[in-house]
Amino acid sequence: MIETRVENHIGYVSLTRAPMNLMDIPFMQAFAEAHRDLEKNSEVWGVIVHSTVDGYFSNGLDPAMMLSRDTQGRAEVFEVLLKMVLEVYAFSKPHISAIEGHAMAGGAVLAILSDWRFMSREKSRISFSEVAVGLTIPKAIINLIESATGPGSLREIAMLGSAIKSTDAVRMGLIDEVFDNGTTLKEAERYLKRVFELPLASVRSVKQILRANNLAALKGREGLETLSSFVGAESFVEGLSAVRDKRRPKYKNP
Repeated sequence: MIETRVENHIGYVSLTRAPMNLMDIPFMQAFAEAHRDLEKNSEVWGVIVHSTVDGYFSNGLDPAMMLSRDTQGRAEVFEVLLKMVLEVYAFSKPHISAIEGHAMAGGAVLAILSDWRFMSREKSRISFSEVAVGLTIPKAIINLIESATGPGSLREIAMLGSAIKSTDAVRMGLIDEVFDNGTTLKEAERYLKRVFELPLASVRSVKQILRANNLAALKGREGLETLSSFVGAESFVEGLSAVRDKRRPKYKNP
């Protein structure tokens, strides 16, 4: 599911769970563990997260896995997700997501944890689609999105859960740069090597300062209680079922 390697002071975290890099508890635990190992490795100066699966960075939480669990079991999955978010967001070294393909829901959450996000020009979308599957986005996660985009785009990104093309994602601030398909990882390497020309202790210090408020909100579980009323709701079950069955959901609104 997750593979790591180190080359030229770059730690690579490769998402390898075909066909869509769907996230379950072992996947998220392995993703966090990879970052713990790279944090401790003094040969690693920065990290790039990328996918080896054609067409997908990650399509988010595994819907079949979620549907197989009761309400308490689904809540457990989100606890693991939020623990992973906190660990990876606190990662001290420069961090880039090289996105080739779709980054949806939990996949977009993986991407927003990076300092920089690069995306391929064609056949790539990013979407915080939690609302589209009958879920909500806790305030602590909204904070992470807003720190990249500012408040202006949050309605479309978070409240509507739109699937956003790479060029539009740059305009909104979700993505830093767009590159031709097949070149995104190489461009991320090139960018990180330029970062390595700076005094890295200074870079890491400023990163810590920039992230301090959001880390405090994550540690304080800001807004996380809002998830509890959604994980067992009929709309969430329908949303997950629709994703699993590759159909449009049919929600019953009051």
